[in-house]
Amino acid sequence: MILVILLLALALRMVSINQSLWLDEGTSAILARDFSLERILTEFSPGDFHPPLYYLFLKVWAGIFGSSEVGLRSFSLLAGLATVYVVYLIGKRLLDRKAGLLAALFLATSGLHLYYSQEARMYALSALFVSGLFYFFLKILDSKKRIDWYFFSLLLFLNGLTDYLPNLVIVSFWVFALVAKKDKGWWRNFLLSHIPLVAAYLWWLPTFTNQLRSGLGVFESAPGWWKVLGRTNLKELLLVPVKFALGRISFVDKGLYALVSGTVLLTYSFLVMKAKNIKEGRLRLIWLWLIVPIALAAILGLKLSVFSYFRLIFAIPAFFLLIVFGILQLRGRLFKASVLFVLCVNLLASGAYLFNARFHREDWRGLVSLVEKASRDKNAITIFVTDGQTEAYRYYSKGGKIAGPEGLSASYEQLWLMRYVQEIFDPEDKLRKETERLGFVKKGEYDFNGVVVWEYERE
Repeated sequence: MILVILLLALALRMVSINQSLWLDEGTSAILARDFSLERILTEFSPGDFHPPLYYLFLKVWAGIFGSSEVGLRSFSLLAGLATVYVVYLIGKRLLDRKAGLLAALFLATSGLHLYYSQEARMYALSALFVSGLFYFFLKILDSKKRIDWYFFSLLLFLNGLTDYLPNLVIVSFWVFALVAKKDKGWWRNFLLSHIPLVAAYLWWLPTFTNQLRSGLGVFESAPGWWKVLGRTNLKELLLVPVKFALGRISFVDKGLYALVSGTVLLTYSFLVMKAKNIKEGRLRLIWLWLIVPIALAAILGLKLSVFSYFRLIFAIPAFFLLIVFGILQLRGRLFKASVLFVLCVNLLASGAYLFNARFHREDWRGLVSLVEKASRDKNAITIFVTDGQTEAYRYYSKGGKIAGPEGLSASYEQLWLMRYVQEIFDPEDKLRKETERLGFVKKGEYDFNGVVVWEYERE
């Protein structure tokens, strides 16, 4: 049965996996295709906001499977499938095989987990490492096998160098261990397991300091972008459970979206509360997995732009495990109806994303194709409002000329003005005004799933 669930997860994650890369994936793609491992560490990482391990892994992966959309995303797809299996192991270890299978089925069909299992970013990999951490933590609570401690220590290290926010789950382990009152020998092993992670961060500290300084500098240089990155507010807090349940989809009718979201969340809340009836003490660990990192991230988000639901998908396995534990407290028709309800919500949300292009990623591939075909044999340039948003365009470009605002010149016969993030980096629309002052006349306007470009020509 777990094999069937994994095959279902694979089939769902293969649908539309070749859609265009969006902006952040473009960064991953450029690094995997054009940078060496050394350049990733020394040139790119100091100005980024993530540890380097995902990019290093992706560079090696692309060397084997290529740097196409499918080649790059297959790394996250594999991580997503592995997470489904690990969640099965967790559910089975905590309760029984039925719990493991249901948790795996719900995660396999989850719209949000599916989405990020198709994205060339680090979030699916972080979810795998965090799930593995909780599985091996459950093992080391009872087992004295060194191999379990070694795996726990290794996963602490890998998780810590893949993304920063998932490190918050470490607090969950400490809280649980303190409440469980483990003996001195256990605590000695537990502390020793942190040594590789601590050593890695001592080595990484200078780069992390640069990243933090660069991130804080965004507040001064682009306050609009700072808000977009994820500040804690009521909307962002509410989006966490809504997106965990419904994935990336939304409705044009916001009232209907609120009604559907409210109905689903009320049902899920009922199921999660039923999980409290289980007396198994280790179940508290799953509550800590869900609550502690989200709460801590929300607190950090008051000062740093880090609080967004997609950065928290490493907690989504806990979300579905608790739902499963609640469902297992029900009997008869109510049990079957609850399983069917969660499965239908997942499949409808996932289907809406997979088969409706409106919910797909930004279509940089289509945009670049249009621009470069229309610009063939012309003296043309594509102008961005900032130099920092060009990676996806450069990934797809076959040699077309692009530049930031400093590249604007009357010497071109055709100009493509990118409107992407214009309201954030050029709120007064100075670049458009200067373009038209130089004698360019607007000829067309194109929207590629949120990536807008205006075509200009000189009269």
